[in-house]
Amino acid sequence: MKFGILGDAKIAREKLIPAMRAGGHEIVCLGRRDPSQPTEYPIWQGVRQTSYEQMLADPQVEAVYNPLPNHLHVPMSIKALQAGKPVLCEKPMALTLAELDQLEAAAQKSGCFVYEAFMVRHHPQWHWLRGLDIGARQLVMAQFSYPPPRSDNIRNYAGMGGGPIWDIGCYCVLSGMMLFGTKPTLLSITKKPAAGLDVEEAASALLDFGDGRVLTMQVSAAASLSQSVYLLGSKGWAQLTVPFNPPPVTTARWAGAEDGRTGLLGAGESLQFEACDQYQLMLDDFAAACADKRPADFTDSRALTGLLSQMVAA
Repeated sequence: MKFGILGDAKIAREKLIPAMRAGGHEIVCLGRRDPSQPTEYPIWQGVRQTSYEQMLADPQVEAVYNPLPNHLHVPMSIKALQAGKPVLCEKPMALTLAELDQLEAAAQKSGCFVYEAFMVRHHPQWHWLRGLDIGARQLVMAQFSYPPPRSDNIRNYAGMGGGPIWDIGCYCVLSGMMLFGTKPTLLSITKKPAAGLDVEEAASALLDFGDGRVLTMQVSAAASLSQSVYLLGSKGWAQLTVPFNPPPVTTARWAGAEDGRTGLLGAGESLQFEACDQYQLMLDDFAAACADKRPADFTDSRALTGLLSQMVAA
């Protein structure tokens, strides 16, 4: 596919553009707020730079990737849909259910595919974990943290959809949705405000997935870089070593009842996954969905948006 990209975002430069090119896709246009300012990054060499509006109107652009700040996801994705372009939109796709309603209506009217860019859905480690038999699933523990961002980072501004709940809490909630197969409700949440800012610094929450299944999650924008997902079942447990931003080759551990007390209380067995790029796998699926004229499915996005907005407002 021939992509146009909205904004000179770090995730586009470091993850999506390499994955697009590795997958045989082409970046034909970069839309910028001020295209007269030269970009300092060599990865954009050979890519035309225009305004947002010119990029969306460009007939060469077959699809749009939207990595703009969170508060611009819906309005700019709607403009792309109105221009007849399918959209790969960074997470979180919307900040309110009302916004999501507007986006869904625009997608239905245009007939174009829209996808919330959760690359983790496509990594083989998640396919393995979802299919692993460790008995009745009872508990997921998800943790994600990183050090404080710079003071001018968009993650520090509530009006832009900042704070770790929106930024990385979405991955923790999605973990439970993928592993339990149901939608969550919020049981409790504790938040620590960020000093001098209008966003949270950290949050811990307990989510109910029905039938006694729960997820505990902790997110922080003021701690060591760390992430983990642990799944407990009635007959065993499993853990992804790096669940959200894995290296090309990553590992998992698990133990089952057949391993006995020593195995269950030990380090478990280790599994190494073949090298892959989860972003490239996501792009391959996105391109296939567009070619097949697959209708957009907002079911998971609606559950995530509703729950995350409730957590932010609590």
